[in-house]
Amino acid sequence: MLREKIKKMDMEFLTSSSHKISLDRFLELWNKGEAVILDVRLKEEVELSSFNLGINIPLHQLPQNLDRIPKNKLVAIVCHGKVRASIAYTYLLSEGFDNVKILDANTADIANKINPGLVKKLKESNQ
Repeated sequence: MLREKIKKMDMEFLTSSSHKISLDRFLELWNKGEAVILDVRLKEEVELSSFNLGINIPLHQLPQNLDRIPKNKLVAIVCHGKVRASIAYTYLLSEGFDNVKILDANTADIANKINPGLVKKLKESNQ
């Protein structure tokens, strides 16, 4: 199955950005309860910089924790530099997850985006 997924990752796939989601779009969906972040960084990394937007499952622990990943929401995968996110994306596709994307932002982008103005906007839209 992984072989078939990789075969589809041609020029059209790579240039379409269908495998990515912007931070702004993710936050819109997250605010509606339709998306969650899957943070595949190590626990030690998360201890220094974490976001309460989803779940943390380090990449090397992903195979034994698939049951923790929701199938009824968009799963936006994030890591510091997108290498682990890309691996997790491909792995999840091969395991039958079809509503997954790579967050087109890194942890620094997320930290810069989450400010008092955004928090206020998100809270107001939930009321």
